[in-house]
Amino acid sequence: MNDRRWQGLLESSRLESLLRAGLLGGTFDPVHNGHLEVAQTALRMAHLDAVYFVTSSDPPHKNKKTLANFLDRHAMVALALTCQPQLIPSSIEFERPGKSYSVDTVRQLKQCLGNSTKIFFLIGMDAFQDITSWKEYTVIPELCSFLIFARPGFATQDRVDKLPKVFLDKMFPVVRESDFPETQENGCYLLEEFSNQISSTQIRNQVRLGGSISEWVPASVAEYIYKTKLYLD
Repeated sequence: MNDRRWQGLLESSRLESLLRAGLLGGTFDPVHNGHLEVAQTALRMAHLDAVYFVTSSDPPHKNKKTLANFLDRHAMVALALTCQPQLIPSSIEFERPGKSYSVDTVRQLKQCLGNSTKIFFLIGMDAFQDITSWKEYTVIPELCSFLIFARPGFATQDRVDKLPKVFLDKMFPVVRESDFPETQENGCYLLEEFSNQISSTQIRNQVRLGGSISEWVPASVAEYIYKTKLYLD
């Protein structure tokens, strides 16, 4: 599947201007307003130039057969990001054979953007707690920084203390934009009290029940779901 906006990234004019990029990966089944809020918060707090929405093709921790078709999921991402030039859909995991491992995606993004670009991996605290099950998890903090979003009451000190030392040594709490240190070194930045409560599971269940999802997804995504009859099986 061609991704024109990803291909455009390879042009030298864009490479020179992109200094801080976010990576938000997920199955996006479907993408929802919570994902957009995460990206917009990251743009503002970490002063990012862009956030790449990387639709997972074959996630190692999920059964691919239970997911909607990749092309449908990625199409919804593209619709959700229309008219938001700093939010860019990417199909790189679909174009790369095999399982969709995050470390490989970060490496590929870093190779395309160049060493002068600082990459921030956007992730929820609940998923970050399971990072020791990821492929080459100790390598990832050498390649990028983490921007960790925690729901209210979720990022307790007990949970944080259980993280591997390679992450603990680089953990910084972030309350406001000025909390980001002026350094080129990679770190783990924890944004607490992030109140997004939307879940893709909740949206799929609501569609099956025939209810409205207009509060949870962009209008273009809701229209796509209804027209294609996704999540009715």
